[in-house]
Amino acid sequence: MNNNYFHYRIYGRSKGRNKKNFQYDKYRSIINNRAIKDLKVTDNNILDIGSGYGESTLYLAENYINSKIIACENFFDGNYKLINETEKKQLNNIYIHNGNVHQFLDKLTEGKYFSLIWILFPDPWPKKKHLKRRLINLFFFNKILKYLKKNAKIYIATDSKSYLKEILFLVFQLRNQLIWENQRKLGWDYNNTSLVQTKYYKKAIKNGSNPFIIKLRTL
Repeated sequence: MNNNYFHYRIYGRSKGRNKKNFQYDKYRSIINNRAIKDLKVTDNNILDIGSGYGESTLYLAENYINSKIIACENFFDGNYKLINETEKKQLNNIYIHNGNVHQFLDKLTEGKYFSLIWILFPDPWPKKKHLKRRLINLFFFNKILKYLKKNAKIYIATDSKSYLKEILFLVFQLRNQLIWENQRKLGWDYNNTSLVQTKYYKKAIKNGSNPFIIKLRTL
């Protein structure tokens, strides 16, 4: 068995329950090929991991107009919605990878591609038996660091206290490679930021949760 089996296995639905004709095969080919083909280490690239329905990607594209925004999302219906919004807003700096971020990174040649990474509200998989499904772990951090430029930023948002503790312990383990920039309460409260209010942010607020934002910088 491949040693990376659990790192690459994709959990959750890849398509919604809606049976509309989304032409999956056609769009999947267009999305993935463009995301890989046009990426260069000399560009100011931003990676939006788990872009969901695309709210965060659209926000990044409109606020970083000179950057290439790569949305990495396995849920194809979300990517399809993002395509439609991109066309409506006539944005030309969005690139979409339909699939697992590990698979996406493995297709890149070695190099420092990204100046900013967003991971907003990754699935917390709250049940104890599902904890291994969480995206953010030491393997993930060690891998992603290989593709980050010096002084690159990583933004991670979550409303799960157990996931937050796990992430902060990982940051401590990687303290020689990462700096946690917003260590005061006022700074880590997502509600005090002007960041995009995604579907999952609104869900957290509706459920009475208090979302946290962790801002990291590479050394």
